[in-house]
Amino acid sequence: MRFNRILPAVGLLLAGSLTATACGSSGGSDGSVTSGGSGSKTVTIGIMTPLNGPAASSFGQKTVDAAKARIELANAEHEIPGVTLKLVSEDEGSSPQTSLSALQRLSEKDHADIVLAAGAFFFGSYRYAVQKRIPVVGDCIDGPECADPKNTNIFATFGSSDNNFPNYTGIPEFFKKQGGTRYCGIGYDSPSTVSNGKAMAGSVKAAGMPVPYTDFTLNPGQANFSSIALSIKNAGCDVVGTQMQVGDSLALFTALKNAGVTLKASFVQGGYGQELLDSAASVAAAQGIDMAAGYTPASLKSPGVERMMNALKTYAKWTKPYPSASHQWGWFTADTAITGLKAAAAAKDVSGQGFVKALRKVTSDDHGGLTCPVNYAAFGDTQQQFPGNCTYMVKVVGKEFVSLTGKAAIDIKAIDGTKNG
Repeated sequence: MRFNRILPAVGLLLAGSLTATACGSSGGSDGSVTSGGSGSKTVTIGIMTPLNGPAASSFGQKTVDAAKARIELANAEHEIPGVTLKLVSEDEGSSPQTSLSALQRLSEKDHADIVLAAGAFFFGSYRYAVQKRIPVVGDCIDGPECADPKNTNIFATFGSSDNNFPNYTGIPEFFKKQGGTRYCGIGYDSPSTVSNGKAMAGSVKAAGMPVPYTDFTLNPGQANFSSIALSIKNAGCDVVGTQMQVGDSLALFTALKNAGVTLKASFVQGGYGQELLDSAASVAAAQGIDMAAGYTPASLKSPGVERMMNALKTYAKWTKPYPSASHQWGWFTADTAITGLKAAAAAKDVSGQGFVKALRKVTSDDHGGLTCPVNYAAFGDTQQQFPGNCTYMVKVVGKEFVSLTGKAAIDIKAIDGTKNG
């Protein structure tokens, strides 16, 4: 099994029915649309995400709720002239086989015109989408299918991944600015997480920071972090980056504190989200830890953030200060689909193939000011952990995620000629 790229925890976390709208449509996966009220057309968007099984804790109903919120917002604001959007969902489950079954149900039973692959197992079903020419917008965190130029109907909402996993600039400079001098990297033994870990270690080395210790041989939930913490202490590292699920990352940082290791900086992927702040134990363990946030942190209260949070409150009844980590998959895939439909409507062709043609011409989409610009015309131009080739860094302080990068994200730029994949 290939594990994800942007969020290494998702495919490893192994921790409903649609509430958004009625299921089914008389439209077809060939891109046809049905007539709605007042002369409008109805475009059916289908979302498949794990609602049951081990991977549901990373996605689940909140992912569907966020897609619903974005779609209901588009309908309320008449973002696509003459078009009403309808959402249907299917449970992707937690395997490549259940992903294929979900996609087939969306196409053959629900007659979805566009599919949101907001899960971790699309690598098991993408061939069906290519064969049937189903337009798909995916989070693309599970495999290389979104970077293949032959798969013209598949779009990566955060940018098409560079499967060479090159070294990059940006993060090493952040570590140095925090006072870091020596880097240690820890991660699981799975292809993408190993490649991500090596890419970060290589990037730090390229920036002139020693990397005396790495370990990318761990298994989820089985590591002896006391032993690893001792190795990091003996290596003299004051910067630690992890390629693990959040629970294991926090266990490592707790072991480091117990071993008397003082860190200048850290890097944790996938911790940003209200779930962490809702757990007293996690909040205690995360104090002072630096985490990546691939989109504008809610604490900055930018216009894009306010729009998203207001929509989640109105249409998903979410009233907490930060989005759930699960919300991002539904919100951003739906937002990308809406961007494509806007372009398709402007070209007067909202069929499936009209959508594909129009979205392939969009070269700068910042998801309403929430991410760095994504170029849907390009393949393999995005570094896997960093949506739109940038990231914010936040630190857990009390029950807040405080931005360490201000209102501007860190730009990530690949170093030509390097490869870790």
